[in-house]
Amino acid sequence: MKHKIITTICLLSLLISSESLRILVCYPMTSKSHSILGYGVVNRLLEAGHEVVHITSFPNGKVLPNLTEVNVSSIADVFKKDVDGAEAFKLKNLIGKGNFGDSALFLYYVYVIHKNFLEEPSVVKLFSDPKEKFDAVVLEWFFTEMNAGIPALFDCPLIWVCSTEPHWQSMRVMDGITNPAYTLDLFTHNKLPLDFWGRAEGLWKVVKKAVQVLILNQFEKRAYYSIYPEIAAKRGVTMPSYEEAVYNGSFMLINAHPSIGGAIKLPQNSANIAGYHIDKAKPLPKDLQKLMDEAEHGVIYFSMGSIVQSDGMSEQMQKSILDMFSKYNQTVIWKFESDMKDDIPPNVHLVKWAPQQSILAHPNLKLFITHGGRLSTSEAIHYGVPLVGIPVMADQVLNMISVANKGFGIKVTLSEDMVPELDAAVQQVLTDDAYRKKAKEISALFHDRVMTPGAAVPYWIEYVVRTRGAPHLRSPALNVPLYQKLYLDLAAFLVVVIIILKKAVKYLMKKKTNKKEKSN
Repeated sequence: MKHKIITTICLLSLLISSESLRILVCYPMTSKSHSILGYGVVNRLLEAGHEVVHITSFPNGKVLPNLTEVNVSSIADVFKKDVDGAEAFKLKNLIGKGNFGDSALFLYYVYVIHKNFLEEPSVVKLFSDPKEKFDAVVLEWFFTEMNAGIPALFDCPLIWVCSTEPHWQSMRVMDGITNPAYTLDLFTHNKLPLDFWGRAEGLWKVVKKAVQVLILNQFEKRAYYSIYPEIAAKRGVTMPSYEEAVYNGSFMLINAHPSIGGAIKLPQNSANIAGYHIDKAKPLPKDLQKLMDEAEHGVIYFSMGSIVQSDGMSEQMQKSILDMFSKYNQTVIWKFESDMKDDIPPNVHLVKWAPQQSILAHPNLKLFITHGGRLSTSEAIHYGVPLVGIPVMADQVLNMISVANKGFGIKVTLSEDMVPELDAAVQQVLTDDAYRKKAKEISALFHDRVMTPGAAVPYWIEYVVRTRGAPHLRSPALNVPLYQKLYLDLAAFLVVVIIILKKAVKYLMKKKTNKKEKSN
């Protein structure tokens, strides 16, 4: 009994002595899926007893202890007012247009969003207040480093959160450019191992995007030096250079895991945390619970995500998919965001909003037809659900290539006449139990970790604060310029030495020849 009392006192003393941190979390991207990832970080920190100030485009408006929300939804107004821009993201207008994420326009879009974020009045007010103090700043890395100056304002460590698979653009701020011979570009249609042309394409993508990034950096630098100094002056701090801020990240949390993506080598100050946003599945609404419980042949769930939605399909595509579903024995739950004109088959149930995690957790779910987004694929594998994917843009193609390679799903090419291919894929996954078995097998790997992803978030953030930025984990590669990494200086030196030696040999040979001629 005495030992139990002593143990309890020790545990309580540890809890009391553990310092509650004040963390700034910034997820400005005007996308619902990105905000879900942001709330994943916030919720894990709140659960660990920390105070959080959350800057988001999707505030939930709930009053929670230790949470302050800063609403920056206005930064998307420039795009909402653009009718052509809104139409461009409708599914029917994206067919055959290539991958939007692989374009310079995409990088400019991200730049505008983040510049608007830094100039948003509520953000400027928060950052300018010298009374505001933070122990760490958590920023979403999403194809820009404009936010990298924020931690310098508060003299605290920077922790990046990468929302996608690790790739050369994200990892260059922590370590260096990964080798394109065995590391896939985020927007590729290739799979490993790469053949000759695949490696050529990978190298070309790096070169092309490196040029785009260099151009974009000029805009970012201009914004950095025009926005931050004025705010810094109000706080009485001096800003580092743009380059110093960009490469000053203490840690990167990555929304990935080898079980669903690739086994990409990471520097010491990076960690895979895919699944950290997934909470315990909540009870389904009564109507959906009844529907799924009573589905004699099981349920198929269909959703195209939150950015490119199902109601953006052409009427012909909608009708052809409905005709396909009408022939199935399974009950179909289709996330369709508006009212549909066509007659709905009795086995199809349209919902404008779907509690996706709760649907995926139901034991009667047989298949998830998805767009292949990072959240959807990780949630599906968390619950061990096989997939049929119809990728539209960004990293969705790569995600579904990985799913297909690992054997727990099939990728279908988006097109107006895709129904025959889609139908064949659905029938294949439903009738071949190998897909479900593989999904369960990969799910077990996904869960088999030293630390749960939810626990890893506060652990690494606390670790960075505790070690004052974890400088001992930083990669030495950040201090080596590219020309030295490629040994260009050594190559130049060897070229010069070879030239000198050749000239010296030529001179000696000529001198020897002259001597012979004289002696003769």
